[in-house]
Amino acid sequence: MIRNVRRGLVTRTSIIKLLDSTTWITTSDISKQVDVTSHTVLYHLRNLEREKVVERNAEGRGWRLGPYEQIELMEFLAPSRSKRKKKS
Repeated sequence: MIRNVRRGLVTRTSIIKLLDSTTWITTSDISKQVDVTSHTVLYHLRNLEREKVVERNAEGRGWRLGPYEQIELMEFLAPSRSKRKKKS
């Protein structure tokens, strides 16, 4: 499980905001946009990969959001959305 230290949480959030589920982006490109070292980005990406939030390109160059986990998240949120609608 990922420890949520504030600095790490801010970095991971910035990384996730750059990613989408269709386009591959390299560690180097993420590093430049988030303004942290490539090593730091790779550390967070590997942790996010272990948690199945992101996936690595099979050729080893590039990362993107994991589409399967996003579907599960939407399914998880769906019942709570319908409950809120019923209460209104």
